[in-house]
Amino acid sequence: MSKNILVTGSSGLIGGIILKNNSKNNLFGLDVAPSLYPNHEISDISNSKKLENIFLKNNIEVVVHLAGKTSVNGTWNELIGNNFDGTANIFEASKNSGVDKVIFASSNHAVGLFENDNPYKQIISGNYEDVKAYDLIKSNCELRPDSLYGVSKAFGENIGRYYYETFGLKSACLRIGSVRPVDTPIEGNFNRFFSTWCSHKDISGLIEACINSEKIGFNIFYGVSDNKWKIWDISDQQELLNFHPESNAEIFRKQNS
Repeated sequence: MSKNILVTGSSGLIGGIILKNNSKNNLFGLDVAPSLYPNHEISDISNSKKLENIFLKNNIEVVVHLAGKTSVNGTWNELIGNNFDGTANIFEASKNSGVDKVIFASSNHAVGLFENDNPYKQIISGNYEDVKAYDLIKSNCELRPDSLYGVSKAFGENIGRYYYETFGLKSACLRIGSVRPVDTPIEGNFNRFFSTWCSHKDISGLIEACINSEKIGFNIFYGVSDNKWKIWDISDQQELLNFHPESNAEIFRKQNS
């Protein structure tokens, strides 16, 4: 049965991917920027009461919260409004309007300092020669944000846990890797992208699986494709979400060689 889903940040890259590919549910977009998508509210996330009214008006069952400042170099003043206050407003409005589940776009940068340690440092640099068998970074690892942006995403995960354990609001936090406008890992810092890349198909599939899963309580998942050199553990997605990513960045390395 279809659900009423509201996507914040719907005019952004991942928001557009979701609106394009998730056709099984009734989707509503919310963004400060206009959209060609018909079911679209122009609003920021600065007022929890306004958000609550939007959620109630559209009978929203699941919120996919993508809105926020996305710069790893973001300053405190740039991040406080959307990434801290805005995220808190989303959870408060969801609780007050009877939303069943929030899917929060966290980030790999919430645990980014693991990349200072070997073998992860070697892997993201493309230095595979001396890498032996290694442990993947699990979703229940300690938080090690690599920036104020990463701190803001760690905050979002923690407020999600608080609202679940205190009020029963379900939450899936997605530590998203590298989703690129051009759907390949072959651009920019592509040594790292061979580890962290997440294809459009896989990020859309992961979010849809979180929407549909009845096993979500408070959970953290990594948004990454099934890359040969991934550093994050995705094994729990099959059990809890009946989902496994299909893409592998290594295919592009062979095409580019």
